[in-house]
Amino acid sequence: MTETIRILLVEDQFFARLALHSVIDARDDMRIVGETANGAEALGLYRKVHPDLTIMDLRLPGLSGFDAISAIRNQNPEARIVVLSNYEGIADVRRALEAGALGYLTKDADAATLVLAIQRVHRGHRYLPPSVSKLFAENPDPDPLTAREEQIVALIAKGLGNREIGVRLGIAEKTVRVHMTHILDKMGATDRTQLLILAVQRGIVHLD
Repeated sequence: MTETIRILLVEDQFFARLALHSVIDARDDMRIVGETANGAEALGLYRKVHPDLTIMDLRLPGLSGFDAISAIRNQNPEARIVVLSNYEGIADVRRALEAGALGYLTKDADAATLVLAIQRVHRGHRYLPPSVSKLFAENPDPDPLTAREEQIVALIAKGLGNREIGVRLGIAEKTVRVHMTHILDKMGATDRTQLLILAVQRGIVHLD
């Protein structure tokens, strides 16, 4: 008898949930045993249904997908989680994997890729599609931004200058300039425009 993979679905977009249902409900070896659009609710639902695998979006209301993954894995080290996200920037992928996800797909993945990811991760293996694996090959030795540096990049993306950033974060403008020097060096950028282009490409900031 074929084993049925019991899946918890955590996704806040209605049509994305419909698409996932259409793929999973058509199979005899998989079924959805719970679903929610909220990261915080996912924690309680996980404890209730204890799924074999969780499909997790990253941009969720309230608790983010990153934090939900970490919380689930802290309580259930054996948890198998596949991320399904709109973004494939290297920062998002690394952060999700560091939180404990074993798979990472973007929402343009086809049905066959989704099924393969579910099957691989259910067996305890990592699954990354070729486009995501290529990111790792192109970024073999990352020098990640600190949390403060990511805050500064996010504020730059909103159009703030050094003085405004300093006021917003409660630090001196001189300190902001020091951070900027480190950020540009880490990102390999020569100015703010190039920095923002690279930050979007790598998933450090998102233009929603």
